[in-house]
Amino acid sequence: MPKIKHRSSGARFIDIKARSSSVSANDKLTVVSLFSGCGGLDIGLEMAGFETLACVETDAHCRETLRYNRPQWKLMEKDKAVADNGEIISRVPGDIRAVDAKEVLEATGLKPGECTLVVGGAPCQPFSNIGKKLGKEDERNGDLFLEFVRFVKGINPKAFIFENVTGITQGRHNDVIEYMLKHLSGLGYGISYAILNAAHYGVPQKRERFFMIGIKGTDAPAFPLPTHFRPDFRFWLQFLSDNNLPETLPMPETWQSVAKTFAALPDNIRDRQDYVVMNISPKVVERMKLVKPGQNFKVLPESMLPPCWRNGKHQGQDTFGRMLPDEPSVTIRTAAYNPSKGMYIHPFENRGLNSMELAALQSFPVDWVFKNKSKPKLTLVSGGRQIGNAVPPLMAAALGKAIIAQLDKKVGAAKKGKK
Repeated sequence: MPKIKHRSSGARFIDIKARSSSVSANDKLTVVSLFSGCGGLDIGLEMAGFETLACVETDAHCRETLRYNRPQWKLMEKDKAVADNGEIISRVPGDIRAVDAKEVLEATGLKPGECTLVVGGAPCQPFSNIGKKLGKEDERNGDLFLEFVRFVKGINPKAFIFENVTGITQGRHNDVIEYMLKHLSGLGYGISYAILNAAHYGVPQKRERFFMIGIKGTDAPAFPLPTHFRPDFRFWLQFLSDNNLPETLPMPETWQSVAKTFAALPDNIRDRQDYVVMNISPKVVERMKLVKPGQNFKVLPESMLPPCWRNGKHQGQDTFGRMLPDEPSVTIRTAAYNPSKGMYIHPFENRGLNSMELAALQSFPVDWVFKNKSKPKLTLVSGGRQIGNAVPPLMAAALGKAIIAQLDKKVGAAKKGKK
């Protein structure tokens, strides 16, 4: 039987489909968002019933996207601040190192302990399996996980969600996770962490990411049970066995496919200002014609290969690959618009993926508009970064529902104790 490896710290699961929230209309579920990007995590939490109050994001293009789509979200982007001694300090707009938790609380009208959720994922490059893998030694971003801890301490929310790439679990970065566990559990949070696959939550993409969740007064917070799964019952049984779950749990829906996702896109997407696609030369199109779904550059005759692919030193296993139409896509990275960067050839057409297809594979709502600072039309680079760095909204929605279910349980227990 195929083995499904679920990497976690003894993670538990909660069936979000079998639960209905008991949170009343008077119980406002508020979010302070850190490293917000273009809003993927926040959109998903909004789907679950949360309301984002403030965002801290340094990328000006991302802030423009947030501003356009959700003008009510407060962007912490002032370029000056007042120090404790009254001195005016200049700062980079949205730089989390220069923003104080007290400033965010004042902007949102919240007091410490009133916020429901603090969320965010520090830039993942230091911990990625692609690149230099410097971790916390990265001079630019390797210490930003410390800022997340600082904000949780200052805001004191009821719960938090921290997201990152799977590389953060590698041995060389163990002290990062240990630091977060030590300092956040000391604040009264029960903490769990696991690597989750976005395809398990209705996202048409096999994207694995590390999540750490903490809830005040809960020993071991649970993650959402998959709502979608590989269409083979053996894999589901193996998943249940690996995670000590009862075999009586019904198999979820089949995961979402690339073909079905693309077919659902509106016909007028080319009319949008955020529609952009890479220009492909006739020479590259001729190469694409020889690549079938699931294949890559290795099937091309040597005479058609550029020197960098011909010398045998190139190790990419999905470079210039054509997507499988009947499965979720591979991970959508920041340059997924470029077919030479992975399995990013359109499943049926001889071209790369356009920005609307990339956004759909990340499960962004079709009405979410991606903006570019100071330009009316989105650029490939900006769009690729915004979309590729985002947390898939449907994945975030599942996490949000799991958090609410466990907060409900605490609220219910408290009310019962008062009777």
